[in-house]
Amino acid sequence: MKNLVFALSLILLPSAIAPEDDQIDIEGVVVIHYNATWNEKNNFTPVAKVKDAKLLTAWIDKDDTIKESEGIRSVPTIILYMDGNEIKRWEAGLAMSLSISPSDIQIEVDKLTGASKW
Repeated sequence: MKNLVFALSLILLPSAIAPEDDQIDIEGVVVIHYNATWNEKNNFTPVAKVKDAKLLTAWIDKDDTIKESEGIRSVPTIILYMDGNEIKRWEAGLAMSLSISPSDIQIEVDKLTGASKW
């Protein structure tokens, strides 16, 4: 996970990087969308609908260490983390696209945040 933090700090959206120390805050509930630039047409854009989690994107072909350290076997892959620990992952099939809905991810996020209790 330490390698992931460094690698993500180099390739994530600028808003995910804290300006004071160029580190990514991976505390709490984090959803990371892993993809490759050559598969950009299959980006899982509905992940933006997920609430109560930090949403980040990582491009595995811009840093090979991400693929290895996070065990990415296909793209896109969505991984849900809690305080840096992997909780759940959704991986693309042979069509190189995800067959899930944002609500599938939201259900898992709600379990972690306690929102599912209400």
